[in-house]
Amino acid sequence: MSPTRTNHETEAELVRLRQRVAALEERLAQYEASPDLPVSSVDIHHVLDALTVPVFYKDAEGRYVWCNAAFAAFLGRDRSTIIGRTAYDVAPPHLAEVYHQADLNLMHRRATQVYEAEVVTASGESRFVQFSKAPIYDATGAVIGLIGAIQDMTERKRAEQETARLMEILENTPDVIGMADDQGRVVYMNKAGRRLRGLASDADLDGMRIADFHPAWAAKIVYEEAIPTADRNGYWSGDIAMLNARGEEIPVSQVMLAHHDADGNLVYVTGIMRDMSERKRIERALRDHEIQEQVIEAQRAALRELSTPLLPISSDIVVMPIIGAVDSARAQQIMETLLQGIGEYRASLAILDITGVRVMDTQVAGALLHAAHAARLLGALVVLSGIRPEIAQTLVHIGIDVHDIVTRSTLQQAIAFALERSRG
Repeated sequence: MSPTRTNHETEAELVRLRQRVAALEERLAQYEASPDLPVSSVDIHHVLDALTVPVFYKDAEGRYVWCNAAFAAFLGRDRSTIIGRTAYDVAPPHLAEVYHQADLNLMHRRATQVYEAEVVTASGESRFVQFSKAPIYDATGAVIGLIGAIQDMTERKRAEQETARLMEILENTPDVIGMADDQGRVVYMNKAGRRLRGLASDADLDGMRIADFHPAWAAKIVYEEAIPTADRNGYWSGDIAMLNARGEEIPVSQVMLAHHDADGNLVYVTGIMRDMSERKRIERALRDHEIQEQVIEAQRAALRELSTPLLPISSDIVVMPIIGAVDSARAQQIMETLLQGIGEYRASLAILDITGVRVMDTQVAGALLHAAHAARLLGALVVLSGIRPEIAQTLVHIGIDVHDIVTRSTLQQAIAFALERSRG
C-alpha cells in the first residue's frame, strides 16, 4: 500500500515533476523540432519508476504515453498493454467516457485538478483513491499532454467513515458524553449534553471548562477525586450532579475514562453521564409509598385493636364487645385477642357480646364457635351475649352447635351471670 500523503505534498511533487519534464523537454528541443513528448528521456522515467505512487502521463489526445511500474500494478496490467491506449481500453466501460472527456477538458482549461473517486482494481477490490492531474507544456507554452498521480486513500477513508459512525453514535445517544483535556478545558460535548445545559448544537465550546457543567460541590469531586482516580486506574464511577439550562442540579450517574499518550501522560478525560432524575423520582415515590403503607398498616393495627377490645371487669372475668362486620382476618384477630387476654388476666370466664353485629352468617358463627372452643382449652367458659331473635333463628337455621356456650340476650344479663358464678 502506498504511504499516506497530504494534498499539499502531492501538489508539491507534481510541481517538481512538471519542472523536471519542462527542463528535459527544453534540452530535447535544442536537438529536434518534434512536438512529441520526451518518451526517450531515460532520466525522468527512472525517477518516476522509483516512486511507489502510481504515475502516468498522456498525450493531447488522451493516449497513455508512459506510466510507472506502480501504475501498471495498480491496474493489474502489463505496461505494454497500457502505452498507446486510451481510457476506453483501460478503464471500465461505464467510466471510460467520463475519464477520457475529463482529461481532455482539463488540458483544454489548462487547469490542475485534484479529486477523489472510488475505483475497482484488477483484483475486483473497491478502493478510494485521489487523482492529481496537471497539464504538460512544450517550450512554446502549448499543452502537449497531462501528467497524473494516484494516491490510495482507502485506509484513511475507511478510518474517516468509522469515525463518522462513531460520532453519529455519540451524538445520538441519550446519555451525556463530554471530553476535556488535562487542564479541564471542554473540547467536546454531544447533543444530549448541549441540550441539558441549554447550549445550541453549534455553540462554540472554546473557553468552557468542566466546572461550567457541574454545581460547585460536584465539580470539586470531579477535580479532586474523579480525574485523579481515572488517571491512576483508567476509570472512575460515581453519582454526582450536572447543571441544566436554568442552573438547577440534575442528579447523574457518571463514568470517567482517562486517555494517556505513549509516555503514560494524561491527555484527555471522557465523561459519560446518565440522567438519574426519573430513577430518583421513582425511588422517592417507592419510599413514600412504602412509608404510606407502613402508616396504613399501623392504622389498621390500631383499628383492629380498637375493634376487638378486651375489658377485664373482675379478677377472672373479661368482656369482648364485637361491633360491625366480621371477616376472616377480623375473626382471627378476635380469637388471638381473646386467648391472649384469657392467658394474661387468668380469666375463668369470657363474655363475647355480639350486640353490635348486625349480620350473623356461617362465617361469623363459625369464628365465634372456634373462639369458644379455644377458650375452653384454656379452662375458661365463654358466655355469648346480645343474641337477638333474628340471630337466634339464624344460628338454628344454619345448624350451629352452641351447647358448649352459655348464651344471654343482653350484656347486662351476661355480666350478672358471670358475677354470680364467680361468687358461687
